[in-house]
Amino acid sequence: MTRLTRTGEWKMRRTWPPSYGEERIIFWPKATGLAEGVQQQRKAIYEVLAETWKPDANTIVAFDEIAYVEQDLRLQPFITKYWREARSLGITIVATTQRPRYVSRYMHSEPTWSVSFLPSDEDEAKRVAEIIGGRRKFTEVLMSLEPREFLIMHRRKRLAYISRIA
Repeated sequence: MTRLTRTGEWKMRRTWPPSYGEERIIFWPKATGLAEGVQQQRKAIYEVLAETWKPDANTIVAFDEIAYVEQDLRLQPFITKYWREARSLGITIVATTQRPRYVSRYMHSEPTWSVSFLPSDEDEAKRVAEIIGGRRKFTEVLMSLEPREFLIMHRRKRLAYISRIA
């Protein structure tokens, strides 16, 4: 099902995988044959990053489990370059991780928006709070989140909201 918004510019996709034209989806390697799968995946992601790196790219690159991409696939130098410079080429990065401690500092310092769900314990809350704006301000807020609630922050405007997934 596709529905246009009021402006008619953005399409709402309700199926997966979406069909936007030139999208690429690179899946995790299977548990069997892990070594070969990792090498193939590393190569595929590198090729996409290299092809995307061009002026006026008008592209969104979405990384699920960015810690895996940076650390396990050993692509941190390339991802760091994306964090620092991709915005100037019209590239938007969306990245998620369950291991915020293991990704480059650029993931935490470059984004305009940060989203955090309820941390698993107070130590994790302190780490995430430090990343998003300070332990004193956000540790208690993060620990007070209920299941399905999340904290969303706009770094440049210094705004924070708590919202909920219905």
